[in-house]
Amino acid sequence: MPIALIVASLLLQAGTEGYLTGRVDVGDSLMFSCGAFAATSLLFNGALLARRAVGGGAVAPAAAHRSAALRLVLTMNVATAVTFLGFYVSLAWVPAVLANSVMAGVGPLAVALLGPRHRTSAAGWARAAVLLAASLVVAALTHDGAETAGLAVLPGLVLVLLAGFSAAYIAQLSSRLADVGAPPAWVTAHRFHLTYAVAGLLLLLRTDGAADGGLSLPATALAAIAGVTVPLYLLQVGLQRTRPAIAMVLLTTLPGLAYAGQVAFGDTFDPWRLAVVCAFMLLAGYCARAENRAAARPRPVPPLVPVHDQPLKANP
Repeated sequence: MPIALIVASLLLQAGTEGYLTGRVDVGDSLMFSCGAFAATSLLFNGALLARRAVGGGAVAPAAAHRSAALRLVLTMNVATAVTFLGFYVSLAWVPAVLANSVMAGVGPLAVALLGPRHRTSAAGWARAAVLLAASLVVAALTHDGAETAGLAVLPGLVLVLLAGFSAAYIAQLSSRLADVGAPPAWVTAHRFHLTYAVAGLLLLLRTDGAADGGLSLPATALAAIAGVTVPLYLLQVGLQRTRPAIAMVLLTTLPGLAYAGQVAFGDTFDPWRLAVVCAFMLLAGYCARAENRAAARPRPVPPLVPVHDQPLKANP
């Protein structure tokens, strides 16, 4: 059942990203982000109120850790805004499969560079470098249109790289929030406030008129519910009930699912591009499994120095 929830979440996200590819401009992306994350915050805050009413479990961090949890969730608001706004706005310039491939590729390197709890091994650095290089190859091979190559796609790739590093930081913040006893539902209810506020503000400040990407308000609302609100809830439940190794392997399928979504909503099917994406998915899955095996392996404990081998101090 948890695996089914994660798969359903990924299918909804990938389908929505495939639908948005080629249909949105920056204004559409901001409108989508504002509505999607406001609705998600509303849903999870409503769930917390309902849980509080029936006494169905913890709805906030314990009083002793509340100030620390609030500081962390405020920082997570910034990281979440950078991650999701960067990703969805990038879809105005790059296809969803390209954006997902680059994000998946930069993730391990970002985790290592941002200072994980345990020092990254040489093998970990090598896997991160290989995965990043592979993601850039996928980006080059799956991006069509010589007329839009080069500088035209650069803003989207910059946003995706920034979103990938920010997503890695979110993973670290999530671990620290777990250490201070912050319930996942409470974190989810409060981590998106800055995202929809900034998206709404940028949308109001636009001076070039209404969005011209052709995405209507009903279509935006439906995409927001199907691509963010529902899948984030399903993913949250699934991740809490699934072993991390399985979850990470499942998440590496998102580039391939995004490509399937693009094809389903009108993109041209290309067997060569599908083969490249599938090869990257297999490589990402292998790296994810290797990282989880390395993390689960107990670290060697240095031998104790016998007392008689220690140098004696001279008596005063």
